[in-house]
Amino acid sequence: MSNDPSSDYEMEKRYIDNERVFVDRETCIRAFKDNIQNLETREYNVLFYYGIAGIGKSKLQKWLQKILDDEYPEILWAAINLNTETYREVGTFLIFLRNEIQKKCNAKFYLFNTVHAIYWKKLHPEVPLPKENYPLIKEGGFFSRIIDVLDQFGPARLTWDIINNAPDSVISFFKEQAININKLTAMEAHELEETLPIFFAADFTWYLGTKNSKVYIFIDTYEALWDGLRDKGSFYEKDAWIREKLIPNMPGVSWVICGREKLQLDKHNKGCEIFLESHPLDELPERYCQMFLEDCGIECKEIRDKIIKASEGVPHYLNLSMDTFEKIYKKREPISEDFGKTQPEIFNKFVQYLDRNEIRALEVLSVPNFWDRDLFKILMKEFDTGFPAGAFSELISFSFVKADSNKRYSIHQLMRKSLQEYQDQDDRKDVHKFMFEYYNNKLKDIDIKAITSEYQTALIEAFYHAKEALETEDFFKWFISASHPFKIAAFWQLIVPMYEEMLQIFESKLGMEHITVARTLNHLGTLLLHMDDYEEALPLFERALQIYENTNPQHPDIAGPINNIGEIYRKLGEYEKAHMYFQRALSVQKEDPNQIYADTLKIYGDIALLYENQGEYEKSVLVYRYVLDICSNIKCLEDQDIARILYSLGGLYYDMKDYEEAFTYFQKVLDIQEKIFNPQHLEIAATLKRQAEIYCFWGYYEVALPIYQRVLDIQEKILGQEHPDVASTLNTLATLYRENGNYKKALSLLQRALDIHKKTPDHIDSNCAKLLSNVAEIYRQMGDYKNAVPLFKRSIEIYEQTLDPKNLDITTALHNFTFLYWQMKAYKEALQLCLRLLEIRVEILGLGHTDVASTLKNLKLIYEEMQK
Repeated sequence: MSNDPSSDYEMEKRYIDNERVFVDRETCIRAFKDNIQNLETREYNVLFYYGIAGIGKSKLQKWLQKILDDEYPEILWAAINLNTETYREVGTFLIFLRNEIQKKCNAKFYLFNTVHAIYWKKLHPEVPLPKENYPLIKEGGFFSRIIDVLDQFGPARLTWDIINNAPDSVISFFKEQAININKLTAMEAHELEETLPIFFAADFTWYLGTKNSKVYIFIDTYEALWDGLRDKGSFYEKDAWIREKLIPNMPGVSWVICGREKLQLDKHNKGCEIFLESHPLDELPERYCQMFLEDCGIECKEIRDKIIKASEGVPHYLNLSMDTFEKIYKKREPISEDFGKTQPEIFNKFVQYLDRNEIRALEVLSVPNFWDRDLFKILMKEFDTGFPAGAFSELISFSFVKADSNKRYSIHQLMRKSLQEYQDQDDRKDVHKFMFEYYNNKLKDIDIKAITSEYQTALIEAFYHAKEALETEDFFKWFISASHPFKIAAFWQLIVPMYEEMLQIFESKLGMEHITVARTLNHLGTLLLHMDDYEEALPLFERALQIYENTNPQHPDIAGPINNIGEIYRKLGEYEKAHMYFQRALSVQKEDPNQIYADTLKIYGDIALLYENQGEYEKSVLVYRYVLDICSNIKCLEDQDIARILYSLGGLYYDMKDYEEAFTYFQKVLDIQEKIFNPQHLEIAATLKRQAEIYCFWGYYEVALPIYQRVLDIQEKILGQEHPDVASTLNTLATLYRENGNYKKALSLLQRALDIHKKTPDHIDSNCAKLLSNVAEIYRQMGDYKNAVPLFKRSIEIYEQTLDPKNLDITTALHNFTFLYWQMKAYKEALQLCLRLLEIRVEILGLGHTDVASTLKNLKLIYEEMQK
């Protein structure tokens, strides 16, 4: 902290509260200026700004008033803040507003003063009129004499005599205003109160003109009108005197009203149509919060970030945090740990003007992430909040209640956090338990063939409440069971974040070496393995294995991470390591086939794949058949595990080039999958793709085409339209269209595949080269050699940059490029490419391979054309 006195002076200078000016209200200010420009077109005009407590409504009003003073001095304005309790009473409100107007103009308010004096005297018959409220009612004068007879017998006769003897100007005034003074003096106080806004409006219009006047009246803290009255009578009766009597009787006056709740105006008051323009005051975006805190002198970004995150964009929170910063700064250098807490002042400001039943209802509603009308009714009844279940429309009118496009409602996050902190913790846990059961019931009897967005939402919300409602072990067991259908249905992206969060919870509560932590690590790693994320999955399995070895090496679940580590090494091509882990996994499993574990079945399957990868197909077939026999004895023949074994056997026969046998197995797999899965399942897409590959090998391109199209539809729906797998299928479809001579369609598919590929990290790879080569080949077949040549060149350059120059992947591009030069009669260039192609194929495939023979034949033709 600096010891420089000038530095302290600058800090004090910048930290004056009145100088803290918020930004990001340009939209609201622009609306106000537009409103000024349109004054003459609107006879009844209301500009309404609403937002949660602390969002900056009062500061906005001051800013708008400053705009009038600086830029429109000809416009008269007055302001009243209903935060002052006495101003919420009709008579006092109008007296204050009268005084504010009279400070700026020579308005007299004769009628209003008289009626208000009568009203006041009715309420306080023994108390003299306060002179400060009625400066125009002089002792012994005309209006004073009317007031004096209110307590005498026969007031109607006496007041009539007084009026008949009044000056001509006063008699004329009463005639113009059509006032029956006898009727007024006979009214009760509450009846007079109802007339006050009308007389105020009449005086105002009389002295300041009609709709051509340029006047703004500001009302702040509009919600205070309901303070202590929300449970008494109709909700919208509390401000009826403003909405129905004051505004509609003051043509030409513009009203700027700020409040927390959406304003409801009756558009049928005396046939007038009130123009209402509403603008929400939203949370400040982060960049504006940063600007504000920097301007106030907080140089440390870590502190600013902490404050902004906790503030949820509410300016009042930022101001309170600045107060905290100033207090700490006087003693020591502030640090980030000093900030980010929920402040009592925030909670008090939020619940100001709310009654106990409303606060209780909001406490209950702060527990779920969102609610609709039906859930609102259920919660109000279940927890006996005292808030009427039928008052839903009143509740959602609060600005701190937000609605999404699905008509689901939630409470502003800062207010929600404050409510949760001040709510009784046992009560909050009871709501969590109720909400957990509410959503968990929606997950029962889930059909994995039809997992809708509603099921996904139910799982997310049940998980959220289970964290608070269930004990640790129960939480683990519930989630493993509840997420299983989603795991089978390949909703991995949905459940991985939940597993990650669950892992953090268990590590915190149970310790880093607990068995439940190991089991969670293994489940999470398995999901990442499904997603081919080996780099992230491997350390999770290794850590799970370490926990088992440290705590209970004989635990039967230890086989899971061991086998999964072996599977990763198999996929990475490290077969020796894979074989070692598979054998170790088998050694800890039971040998009785009738008691065999699911993990053991998986181990045998992985061993079969290992043999297949090493080219030992006969051993692989034997292992697969052994596992299939075991599964057939203890499982349903339509089980998912059976389907996967059959799929592996089909793939094995495909690698062995026994396509008929492979197709038979893939069809069996498809029959099972279509019975147990949603038609849009990724595993169905994988099987269809294998069948389509076989049709292509047989030359049945027209049969393969619609199958690949279905594969594409599934991938786009599940993976999204920009997934690399989608690009791969687009490439295959393009090849089929090219074979059918539909070059235009093929080019459009390849261009889309390239667009997807460009958006992926490190997109300059062999896949990119393959796509470019395919595009070039289409141009070649179309006879567009000019476009084909640079694409072939670029494809080969990328192959050379990303792969070993002597790699089979490059040979297709070299072969097609050679043929292009042959067609162009560029034999010298064709010869160079053909010689290079021959060198690669001889080295990799050997002299006896048919591709080598084909290349030699092409080389012979080139030499002949060159007469060599």
